[in-house]
Amino acid sequence: FITGADYPSGIAVDDTYIYWSNGGANSIGRALLDGSGVNQNFITGAFFPMQVTTDGTYLYWANQNSHRIGRANLDWSGVNQNFITNGNPTWAVAVDGSHIYWGSTVDDSIGRANLDGSAPNQNFITGVDWPGGLAVDESYIYWTSFTQAKIGRANIDGSGVNLNFIASGVSFGGGLWIDG
Repeated sequence: FITGADYPSGIAVDDTYIYWSNGGANSIGRALLDGSGVNQNFITGAFFPMQVTTDGTYLYWANQNSHRIGRANLDWSGVNQNFITNGNPTWAVAVDGSHIYWGSTVDDSIGRANLDGSAPNQNFITGVDWPGGLAVDESYIYWTSFTQAKIGRANIDGSGVNLNFIASGVSFGGGLWIDG
C-alpha cells in the first residue's frame, strides 16, 4: 500500500492522512488515506521515533533515543522534538481529550501530562513491565507488556490497575489500538 518506510513501528490516522514513524530515518511520514501523496519525511529531526498518535489538532510521537515526546501541528508547523522530556526510553504514546500518556521502558511506568505539556507525572502508573503500546478511551488506559505478552488496563485516573487484564493469547506486546 505504502512503500519506502524505514523501520515503521507506529501508525496514526485522521480524517485525511495516515502518519507513521520512520525509526531508521528519524522522521515521520504522511500520505493521503488512499495511499497517494507519500512524504516519508513529513517531519524530520526525530530521534528514532516509535509510536505516533493524533488528537485532530496535533501529531505526537515517542522519540525513543532522546527520551522525549515530540509534537507538531498537523499542517507541519510548530515542530517541537522536545515537547515533553522523559528520563527513560519512550516507545508508546497516546492522547485523549485532556492528557497525553507515554510508556517508559526502563522504569516500567506510564507517564501523563496535560495536552499542553504542563504538569508531567513520569510515574502516573507504575509496575507495567515495558509498555510497548498504549491506547485510551473515555474510561480506561490500556497498555501492552512488550516482554510479558499481556495487556494491562487502569481507570483513566490511574486507579484500578490490572496488570493482567488480558493475560493469554497475546504474543509480543507491541502496538495497541481501540476500535470506535
